[in-house]
Amino acid sequence: MFDKKFKIVSVLAIIVILITLFGKTLISKIASVDEITTLTEAKSITYYKKSCSYEDSQVCNELGDMYHYGTDIVSVDYEEAVEYYKRACELEDGKGCNNLAYMLNKGQGIHKNNWTALRLYKKACKYKEMEACYNVGSMYYHGEGAKRNYYNAVQFFEKACNNRIGAGCNNLGYMYEHGKYLARNRNKAMTHYADACEMGEASGCANLAALKEKRGNLRPAKQLYERACLLGDNHSCNQLENVLGKRIYEIKGERELNEAKSACNRSTQGGTMCYRVGLYYEKEEETELAREYFEKACSRKQSQSCKHLGDLYR
Repeated sequence: MFDKKFKIVSVLAIIVILITLFGKTLISKIASVDEITTLTEAKSITYYKKSCSYEDSQVCNELGDMYHYGTDIVSVDYEEAVEYYKRACELEDGKGCNNLAYMLNKGQGIHKNNWTALRLYKKACKYKEMEACYNVGSMYYHGEGAKRNYYNAVQFFEKACNNRIGAGCNNLGYMYEHGKYLARNRNKAMTHYADACEMGEASGCANLAALKEKRGNLRPAKQLYERACLLGDNHSCNQLENVLGKRIYEIKGERELNEAKSACNRSTQGGTMCYRVGLYYEKEEETELAREYFEKACSRKQSQSCKHLGDLYR
């Protein structure tokens, strides 16, 4: 027993001696890890810059992105971003020209100049950067950098759309729907919105959903609003409430319940579906769940939900 205790004490004593002798060295080595990381990051940027200096246009553009948006390696610096985008554009890189035009259009890191931005977007489009073609169309549509010109806008939107830029298809759809330069044509508008939606453009899904809703086609409208909502369109998340409110007057089964809960949880404004979920749970005598959904609906100014909450708290 004594021998066992002696061994334990001896081991502890050795550990204490090692910490005393080498503790500072170990701590300094641990501390130096951050310094090594910083040095590695600095070397990373050095080599990127060297690659750019050897006229690798893609790396120049990538450096521009790094300074534009900031990374773990570098902080946001719009002026540096402009310099690298400019270098990439000079090397005939479409993305570089497109990004430089954006900085000029927004006045980030360089004096705002829409006239030059438009010409750089055209240059990028010429280099087959299709987002730039859409941007040219958008500037002509809004009259930025040149007089408003719907004819030119259509030409560039068509080029973008034909090369799978969903925003271009969506804008063509809008022009057909509202008769902007193009003859008003709902069917062509719907076709272009559908193409935009298929390409992942949320506004295309939302605009097509709105046309379906106007025609009373509530089920496809609901599906399209759901897709637009998932793609980040908050307005569509709120529209789900309206569409389901017209279709589901009373929740009777699991499928309707799940649809209503989904619409309620995604929405930030409407309270109709939250209210009807609350009614469902109240009928099922699940008071806590009913209260939860009535509170959501009440916070969105659904008056009947507020009354039901009052009844539950009586």
